Amino acid sequence: MGKKAKNPRKNKIVEDVYISDIAEIKEELTPDNGEQEKILTADKKKGTEAVSNKADTVTEEKESTFAVTSGEIPEKVAKEPSIEEKYAILNDKHLRLLAEYDNYRKRKEREFSEFINSANAKLITELLPLLDNLDRATGHRNKKTTLEKYVKGVALIEDQLRAVLSNVGLEPIDVVGKQFNPTIHDARGHVETDQFEPGIVIAEEEKGYLLSGKVIRYPKVIVSK
Repeated sequence: MGKKAKNPRKNKIVEDVYISDIAEIKEELTPDNGEQEKILTADKKKGTEAVSNKADTVTEEKESTFAVTSGEIPEKVAKEPSIEEKYAILNDKHLRLLAEYDNYRKRKEREFSEFINSANAKLITELLPLLDNLDRATGHRNKKTTLEKYVKGVALIEDQLRAVLSNVGLEPIDVVGKQFNPTIHDARGHVETDQFEPGIVIAEEEKGYLLSGKVIRYPKVIVSK
């Protein structure tokens, strides 16, 4: 038997169908240029946003870490004051200090004045009995009182006065027979004598006194030469 002859027309149709199917499948799988550009643009945008967000996060973390470790305040809070503001602050402090010092000075003056008044009142209160005794003594001078009793009464008042003054720290300076001391003695004159060596206080014109160890009146003395 002889071979069946091939039909070229049939083969051509099959080949055309195969090529057409391949083209359709490829068209379905491959998007057009516009779609490709949209996809690429979207992917690029997503990548850019991701990188930007990551960079911002790293920057914020660095700034936060720097602020915590260095103890610095952000620039918005720690604003440098102007020269006028600095002057106003210093001037306000200066005025406050002046006012405080003035109040302190007035308070100390008032306290010192009150202390002096209190001390004076205490001393005067202790001297009042002496004044009473002097009134009694002068009240009896026209009566039949002997001179001896009168002198004795005055002597008692003197002793009472010395006791009161001694209680507040007053003491007399003993000078007669002592070496002349120009720091506490007020020389009123010099006298030649054989009884004392030169430079010795031989007489006292006016008694001197110490108050709490400090000279309040210098004794007036006569010195030998």
